[in-house]
Amino acid sequence: MSLFSKPPIKKPEPAAADPRPRPGPSTAAGSRPPTARDVAKHAAAKGPYAEDARRVDPGGDITVTGASLIEWNSPGQPSFEVGQANPGLCAVLEDAALRYASGHADQARALLEQGVQTDHDTKLSPLAWLALFDLQQRAGDKAAFDQFALHYVVQFERSAPPWEASEKPQIGPRSNSGGYIGLTGKITATVATQLEGLKRAMVKQVSEVRLDLMSVTGFDDEGARLLANALGEARRKKLMLQLQRAEKLKPMLEAAVKKGRDGGEGAWLLSLELLQWSNAHATFEDRAVEYAVTFELSPPSWEPPVLPKAAAAPVAAATPAAESEMLCWSGTMLGSAATQLGRLTEYAQTRAVTAVDMSQLDRIDFVCAGTLLNTLSRIEGQRKAVQFVGATPIIRALLLLIGISPRHFVKKAH
Repeated sequence: MSLFSKPPIKKPEPAAADPRPRPGPSTAAGSRPPTARDVAKHAAAKGPYAEDARRVDPGGDITVTGASLIEWNSPGQPSFEVGQANPGLCAVLEDAALRYASGHADQARALLEQGVQTDHDTKLSPLAWLALFDLQQRAGDKAAFDQFALHYVVQFERSAPPWEASEKPQIGPRSNSGGYIGLTGKITATVATQLEGLKRAMVKQVSEVRLDLMSVTGFDDEGARLLANALGEARRKKLMLQLQRAEKLKPMLEAAVKKGRDGGEGAWLLSLELLQWSNAHATFEDRAVEYAVTFELSPPSWEPPVLPKAAAAPVAAATPAAESEMLCWSGTMLGSAATQLGRLTEYAQTRAVTAVDMSQLDRIDFVCAGTLLNTLSRIEGQRKAVQFVGATPIIRALLLLIGISPRHFVKKAH
């Protein structure tokens, strides 16, 4: 028997709730700002991610929000995975790529300029240097380009890439064996961007180009005039251009022409141009007379184009086009980019290997890059391959960051 009774055992009281908010996934331990990889990992872990899920503020912090346009881990879609070791990537380059994807080219360039001088990993990353040269060329800053090119020579003991005279760098050779251009949506003043591929084809004198009008939903006067002018220039330069689904525009153009002058001169000019490309001489002459009476202007002359052989006879739907042809992307791709990526899926249906020319792609944002990753996974699930030709270094860095394999990037389509 114990001489002293044991004190009663007290149950521990529940800990009081901490009124301070816990750090979210967008903040790292301590005061370290989140990196691009932290943001990508958060997207992978949480699933929902939106077009505005990354916001780069003037202070340089990256904020993650919760709204979503894409369910990364939704059933039936490949999950979003971030590669842990991609050749050439480093923290500075990852952050710069994310900032550029969000439209902050100046911030991305400043990060890289500082990184190649002060950060050990960035100094050793050829891709980071190439991305810096890419941004300096886009900004037209040849003095800075030449200065850092000298540092590049010292660092790697080899010549730096040359300064390109064009406004945008042309990374990688461009195929001159054929091309595909698909116009989408309503044809307005913005069609000029989509027609850049057609202009390049005329300069390069490619052997054959296909212009697909299937996804056109309408036009305004300026857009119709721009398309008519581009087709007229291609015709006069004897570009081997094959128009596809031009009949999609016929009902809309006929309705505009019936309105006379109120239908807009652009619609009349585009109608006359398409009649030339379809070799409808009699109809062209009648409409040319109507145009002259309506607008009191001389109509275009009858100068039918030289049509490629493929346009002379219909091709069976199951017959694949030449493997050397490439799907051309240009301008800026934002959000889900359903039209462009849908075209990639359609293009891959008749090809074992689909090549995408990215040399004229200015920017692709984070959400679109993720959607592209899912599209690639579905295509490769069918035992098909996709190759990206001429992707600029800053875009390549973003695509590597979100998990696209380095094997997709080639200098020349195979």
